[in-house]
Amino acid sequence: MSNATLTIQKDEENKRLDTLLAKRFEKHSRSYIQYLFEEDCVLVNQKKAKKRALCKEGDLVEVLFKQLPDIKLDPEDIPLDILYEDGDIIICNKPAGMVTHPAPGSYTNTFAGALLFYLKSLPEADDPLRPGIIHRLDKETSGIIIAAKTSRALTAFQEMFAERKIEKTYHAICHGTLKDCSVNAPIGRHPRNRQMMTVITTGKDALTNFTLLEKKNGWSLVEAKPFTGRTHQIRVHAKYQKAPIAGDGVYGPKNRAFNRQLLHAQKIVFTHPFTEKEISITAPYPTDFAEFWDKVER
Repeated sequence: MSNATLTIQKDEENKRLDTLLAKRFEKHSRSYIQYLFEEDCVLVNQKKAKKRALCKEGDLVEVLFKQLPDIKLDPEDIPLDILYEDGDIIICNKPAGMVTHPAPGSYTNTFAGALLFYLKSLPEADDPLRPGIIHRLDKETSGIIIAAKTSRALTAFQEMFAERKIEKTYHAICHGTLKDCSVNAPIGRHPRNRQMMTVITTGKDALTNFTLLEKKNGWSLVEAKPFTGRTHQIRVHAKYQKAPIAGDGVYGPKNRAFNRQLLHAQKIVFTHPFTEKEISITAPYPTDFAEFWDKVER
């Protein structure tokens, strides 16, 4: 273990401490920085600090770079909501709050662990923590996720995702009115907040089509179809249209009424690489998503 000491400068005042540390120590991932806070390894003026604390000029910040524990993938007896399964793939409806695979700060309640318990074995991947994992969903995003049961499926579907041969449709509840539009705006890392993505000229091409499904009393139910796979793409493009997703405290207003962003991977369509049949799978809305929309007055 090692440590670092820094003094908050005037131009760093009122910035969140976790954001500042992520910028100061860019070689470390933001999840590792969060881990240090959880382990009480960040002190401000010799007192344990919270990640949301605002910096003050002259504050003395001490950071103990604690070694991460060994992370391994263990089977977890967690029921899977299976929407489709054959000899090569399995498609599930992932609940909000479940991470796709183990990572620093999120060691349990993983889709990969539940999958390993259900199938007993999974095809090896480059990352031993991601066997059978073809793609991922954010922890707080619910909905359709595909996993491979065989090595040939893992290879084939990774190529299909890379070549954009899989049509993904998301549904989201947004603030305000998000009208029908096609957003073609590059996305990259935010220059000042490394935990965020943003529309920026130096970013990578990103294209999302939005369709307004219903509008009620200051809220929009929208369909989003991403044609590229940038980090947080739908959330960033919704913000760019001045209609951030409900409950998204990163890209929209913070609201304690929500436990997560109301974004749901609702449908997936592709041609099966081995049977050559068209597969079209739809995942029903989770309870929190459906109940919120039902309660919004017209």
